[in-house]
Amino acid sequence: MDKKTAIKKFLTAFFGDDSVHDVIDRISKVRTLDKGGILFMEGQTGRYIYFLLEGKIKLYKTNSEGKEAIVHFVVENEMFAEIILQLECCYPVTSEAMENCILLEMDAAELFRQIEKTPKVAMAIIALLARRIKYFVNMIENLTLKDVRGRFLHYLGTIQHKGKNTATLPVPKGELALLLGTTPETFSRLLKKLAEEEVITYEGKKITFLKELE
Repeated sequence: MDKKTAIKKFLTAFFGDDSVHDVIDRISKVRTLDKGGILFMEGQTGRYIYFLLEGKIKLYKTNSEGKEAIVHFVVENEMFAEIILQLECCYPVTSEAMENCILLEMDAAELFRQIEKTPKVAMAIIALLARRIKYFVNMIENLTLKDVRGRFLHYLGTIQHKGKNTATLPVPKGELALLLGTTPETFSRLLKKLAEEEVITYEGKKITFLKELE
């Protein structure tokens, strides 16, 4: 994907118009990342913020034993790593490509200067940070107050196709299990149980709701 097309896609998704095209053009470049590649590591000094043009990326933390805790799955047309605008130092998670990816890479220091000078950029970043805070508040609530069944049904509600009774899992079931704070085996049993109760049907990554989600 050429830079002109990449910037247009970013501006359409994030700003709704091209009024800040010249600003983004000056501080960005297009880069690719092969499946399994690491974009940045937890604790690494942060220099760039990203917009995912194509592909899927997982963000995760690891403990001293190497166990992963998945924080978020980044999908197409999503901006991420904006947290370094606040931390001003290191990435708090590791970013790994789940498939071949194309990204728009933006210099964080330059973007911060544009936030100070350009109200439209500032408002867009504030809105992004507000959505991110809401996401993590919901995530903490789900992990602490709901069981695996409740967490999964809530998650399905967030990815449900608009106006339809279906959803498509964005990642393999084993990866999704980690996001939900459970094991792949427990998650597989949950899917089977929900199907037996005629709450859902599933085929591959496609989920069809047979009842209102709890």
